[in-house]
Amino acid sequence: MGRPARVTREQVLAEARRAFAQGGFHGTTLADIAARLKVSPAALLRHAPSKEALFALAIESETHEEPLPTDFLATVSPSEPPALVLRRVALQFIPFIEQKMGENIARFLRARTDDEARTIRLPFDPRQKSSPPGRVVAALETYFRQAIRRGAVSLSQPRAGALAFLGSLQSYVFFHRVLRIEPPIPLDRYLDTLIGIWEHGALRGRKKVSR
Repeated sequence: MGRPARVTREQVLAEARRAFAQGGFHGTTLADIAARLKVSPAALLRHAPSKEALFALAIESETHEEPLPTDFLATVSPSEPPALVLRRVALQFIPFIEQKMGENIARFLRARTDDEARTIRLPFDPRQKSSPPGRVVAALETYFRQAIRRGAVSLSQPRAGALAFLGSLQSYVFFHRVLRIEPPIPLDRYLDTLIGIWEHGALRGRKKVSR
């Protein structure tokens, strides 16, 4: 009998998916993926006979229901300042959407035909009544409604506010991950600017700055 695998198939596919999303097919080696899992490259071949097969399995395999970047909003303390809450949303949403966008970029660049290249596989079923994007927007909208009732936020359209904030985060990923603007804007600096815009427009209770 051979030695038992040190990692499960699900672990291998999940880590391979993350690696390919970040580095693409050509920029990712079996050694790169193995290092993430702290196993040898040969251990990966127990789950797929080649890098090509591993890519296909990892990128196209169905993922289990995963936590969404706004799940924490259900238990956030009412006393936490909205500016800090929005920063927490940003710091969880940006790597989440970057991973999903990276998967589609890797798939597009590896496509063998024009038909394959034109096929963008969403990481969810858009026919579902409650899709992951819809739940993310709804969670932030609910937070805004609660904050409005407490007098911590001033928004006439909380759902539009949720879309506007999340759209600003997705734009950051798009400009850096797809368009690759130069020079890149550090995330902390971008969030300081974005939160500052909200503090001077929608968030109440800020201290007045003397001029």
